[in-house]
Amino acid sequence: MSEKIKIWFVETESAGRVLLGREVREYAPRSLAAFDCERVERAEQCAFVKGRFDVVIPLDMPLVTGEDVERAVETLRRKHLSVLGLGDEGSGAFVTSGEGGEPHCRLVLPHFVKTEGAKNFRIVYNLMKERILSRLCAEGVFIEDFDNTVADDTVEAERGAVVLPFCTLRGRTSLGAGCKVAGAYIEDSAIGEGAEIVMSHVVSSEVGERTTVGPFARLRGAVIDAGCRIGDFVEVKGSRLHEGVKSAHLTYIGDAEVGARTNVGCGTVFCNYDGNNKHRTTVGTDCFIGANSNLVAPLNIGDGTFVAAGTTVTRDTESGSFVIGRVRQEGREGGNPLRKSSR
Repeated sequence: MSEKIKIWFVETESAGRVLLGREVREYAPRSLAAFDCERVERAEQCAFVKGRFDVVIPLDMPLVTGEDVERAVETLRRKHLSVLGLGDEGSGAFVTSGEGGEPHCRLVLPHFVKTEGAKNFRIVYNLMKERILSRLCAEGVFIEDFDNTVADDTVEAERGAVVLPFCTLRGRTSLGAGCKVAGAYIEDSAIGEGAEIVMSHVVSSEVGERTTVGPFARLRGAVIDAGCRIGDFVEVKGSRLHEGVKSAHLTYIGDAEVGARTNVGCGTVFCNYDGNNKHRTTVGTDCFIGANSNLVAPLNIGDGTFVAAGTTVTRDTESGSFVIGRVRQEGREGGNPLRKSSR
């Protein structure tokens, strides 16, 4: 039937609003691409042709599908009409009319709803969200809770990915097979096969296969290779962590490259900002960075370096170095002077 139907998309004020990852005006043209389509600024610019079914669709009506259009055209055929103007009332109504443009009847279908106004936008948002999640499920993604899960239309996922409740998936995000995300916000990021993201914030980042992130971790512009561990209250910004790197908790890794199998201890800070400029740190492979260390950039730490806990590193190190820099511990006879005497 599609060869007898002409779709006219008409611009509207609310068509530029963003709905689940796309501008509202993008949805209907994508859904109806199999038809002969044309965009116009105003409905008066539509050129109706005798012997053809002309359908006028405002671009702020994103739920319309090809099936909806063909079903509505059947109504036109039964009533011997040729022009269909959708969304005249913005509430699911559409008007069928003759060639002269005078309305003949008004019908109501659930997908013919405009996003104009807060009430209609909520209706469209919920229906579109359900449609997107259903599409992901049909592709083999396990989504436990539709009510507490949000995914943009631009999200892609491989079969076997698991999305647990309270996840928000935004932008150009992709989920690999067998990965699991729970209570996470993920935007414009790629999550590898078998990776696990728990209650964490991941933006513009790549997470490799079998890597675990969270809970309460934050990745910004990070590349995390396979088999890494990013634990609770760890933030990685503008950095790459090579395969097998572990940072279990309470660490900031900024503007750095960390070599394979290096362990970054609790409380470590990559000091990348000098008050005016950002600087980078490079840590080699198989290093051990002890707890509560400060790495002051610009800095290069050689392969296999051992940095003792509580050390501030300000100079480059050679491979295999042992680095320690602490205030000397002092003892005092007589115990703690602040402790009250038992006498």
